[in-house]
Amino acid sequence: MNALFNFLTFHTPLFYLIQSVWRDEAFSYFMAKPNLLKIIATTAQDFNPPLYYLLLHLWMYMAGHSDIGLRLLSFIFHLIGSYYAYLIGRKVTDRKFAVFIFLFYLLNPMLLYYAFEMRMYSLYAMFTTLALFYLISKNWKAYTVSAVLGLYSHTFFLLLPLSFAVYAYILKKARQEISLILRPLLFFIPWLPIVISQFIRSKESWLFPVDWQLINSVLGNLFTGYEGTPWFLWKYTFYFSMFIIFCSFLSLRKKIKTALLFLIPIFLPLLLILGYSVIKRPVYVNRYLIFITVFEVFAVTYGIYAVRNKTFRFALAGILLSLVVFFNFYIVPFRKKTDFKSAFREINANLKNSDFVYARTPIGFLESAYYSASEKKTFVYNPKDIAIPNYIGVNVIFKNISKFTYPASPARTFLVADDASFEIIVSE
Repeated sequence: MNALFNFLTFHTPLFYLIQSVWRDEAFSYFMAKPNLLKIIATTAQDFNPPLYYLLLHLWMYMAGHSDIGLRLLSFIFHLIGSYYAYLIGRKVTDRKFAVFIFLFYLLNPMLLYYAFEMRMYSLYAMFTTLALFYLISKNWKAYTVSAVLGLYSHTFFLLLPLSFAVYAYILKKARQEISLILRPLLFFIPWLPIVISQFIRSKESWLFPVDWQLINSVLGNLFTGYEGTPWFLWKYTFYFSMFIIFCSFLSLRKKIKTALLFLIPIFLPLLLILGYSVIKRPVYVNRYLIFITVFEVFAVTYGIYAVRNKTFRFALAGILLSLVVFFNFYIVPFRKKTDFKSAFREINANLKNSDFVYARTPIGFLESAYYSASEKKTFVYNPKDIAIPNYIGVNVIFKNISKFTYPASPARTFLVADDASFEIIVSE
């Protein structure tokens, strides 16, 4: 029984639920701690809108400071999204094949990874799926609510109503329908000046340039959540990108109207984001485009559904689902976060009231503050008073967090490195 438990928790995606919190998750926690008005005000300095942080704040009343409890909120969003994927499958295929679509969505490596992360991406994917379902159903009130909430989940959600509008225009839909598709954008106008301000500030960024390797593999990367580790998977995500394109062509043979609804929100946003990243400056990040992953799930499954021979169709579906499950198991060790949790078990066990915790660099500060038993005595060691880049997130939440010297004896300083190793400093 212990062997089975260890296998499930350390060699399957369940590991993502129990592993150490990383910097972005710690950032979410600290963003969600203050009162609701403070959260909205602070979010205006971040890149993301406030909805997830507001929901996480309310969720904290049940989950407290538990890593697993806090992450389960994202998993709930993923389950809701999976259910709506099944409903979409019922509408565009049949009852049996809708079960495959449900499983394909539920087990998708990108969606499943963020289902266990304390960030807004699972919420973002959920509202993408809801908006798609209500668009297909022509339930305009529910579509508007879903899309507005999606807009306040992540700024890149803006690309979804625009893609739907292009789809409607190509199909020569009535102006009234195009207006209904774009209506959620009106409710986002109050936040638009903040988005513009955030975009201008984001010129100071950690983002990597877009190259041909990324462009060639981008569809596979978005489907699998692959970001370059291990390096040799690049060629396989390229092959899978070709498979996604092949399935896209297959889907066009089934019903072009339905196929375009899945394909335009993949290729139009990618063209805009990759084009801007090449011509102007990098704005591409896998997780920012998780809504495209949702549409890849439907494009691939609808392409498989277009296969006329039912035996071959379900055999292909079974093989593909098996490969997805295999990848989910295979990739787990490569997604291990730096283990600040274990380091701070030892630090907290030895921490005295007079002691301090210093992060050696700003990179490791948020995890240190999250796990430290003495959060208010946790700082960044910054003897040269170097300006901390805004994109690290420390400045958004904490003010005057830098310390230039170690405290005098008898106080001790636990100096924590970015790899979670630490040493104890006693200043004379």
